[in-house]
Amino acid sequence: MKMKNVVLTVLLMATMQVANAQDGKIKTIDIKTTISCDHCTKCESCDRNIFDRVKTNTKGVRSIKVNAEKNIITVKYNSEKTTLEDIEKAITMAGYQANDRQPTAEAYNQLDGCCKKK
Repeated sequence: MKMKNVVLTVLLMATMQVANAQDGKIKTIDIKTTISCDHCTKCESCDRNIFDRVKTNTKGVRSIKVNAEKNIITVKYNSEKTTLEDIEKAITMAGYQANDRQPTAEAYNQLDGCCKKK
């Protein structure tokens, strides 16, 4: 019986170490952007555009939150599967600024009129 308890304890400890190691891979970053309209997080066109582009074009993205009032996109991601640069590129491909990176002209031109700088 004692041997069974020792084996179970070792397995439990190993599982906890793996879980803790994976937590270290998960990072959260705030990316500065410029959102020109006042309804982007309510508008399916804008919010979905950012979410879909970032989520589908970068592996390892866990969640995306857009704060239009503060002009910040918060991304939670697995740092072993993607990088800040990849995430920034996906945001610019959606037509928005990502930190110092400007959106591509093609992506920006595809935004709804209300989402473009006035």
